[in-house]
Amino acid sequence: MITELALLRIRQHTNSAFETAFNGVAPLLRSAEGHLQHRLVRTLDQDDLYLLEVDWRDLAAHVEGFEPSDAHAGFMAALTPFLAGEPTVVHVPSRRFSPPPSGGHENF
Repeated sequence: MITELALLRIRQHTNSAFETAFNGVAPLLRSAEGHLQHRLVRTLDQDDLYLLEVDWRDLAAHVEGFEPSDAHAGFMAALTPFLAGEPTVVHVPSRRFSPPPSGGHENF
């Protein structure tokens, strides 16, 4: 399992419309083969910045399955009018957060 992290900066003062648009196309994301779960959160320190976290079965499910699909095209077509620039997307290994042992730091 991997997690896609996408930073989405939107045009100022479009939060409500962006969130409505996202909720409208979220079923396209949910129905993608290999999609496990996702969440969209607005950052606390920058009102126009959102973080989209998507857990995928594996990297191929996202980049080879969803990204070239018609569902992804529809998903992005609905959101692009609100974006202030290209999203920044990275993939990381999925893992549960837990306190580091003995109060120290975990190794990455």
